[in-house]
Amino acid sequence: MTAAAEPKDTCIQTACFFLPFFESGEWRRKEKSPWKTLSKRKDATPENVRDLASYTAARMARSADCMEYLLSLHGDWKITPKKDGIWMETATLPYEKILPKLLDASFSADDYLLYAEYTRKWGML
Repeated sequence: MTAAAEPKDTCIQTACFFLPFFESGEWRRKEKSPWKTLSKRKDATPENVRDLASYTAARMARSADCMEYLLSLHGDWKITPKKDGIWMETATLPYEKILPKLLDASFSADDYLLYAEYTRKWGML
């Protein structure tokens, strides 16, 4: 008896991780980030700005930690800095293999946004 043939991949998956600098999943919890809260205030104080600075420093450090961890998992990333975060993309490691490792390393969905892009290898859909 022969082993079952592996299914042929018809698409190339690109796993895209966005590591945000200014939010930590508040939108998922229907909350406002400190950035949005401060911009809506009519009476901002130096303490409000200091709180925002602490939040932002912690958020950026967490994004750097996640970036470092992703780089330790896999070396083939396209990294693009943006004004509000870091984009990391790879077509050589599926996100289904990355997500459990992120969870094991104590990263949650609040630490990144995941986008999966698929490109057809051949034929028509």
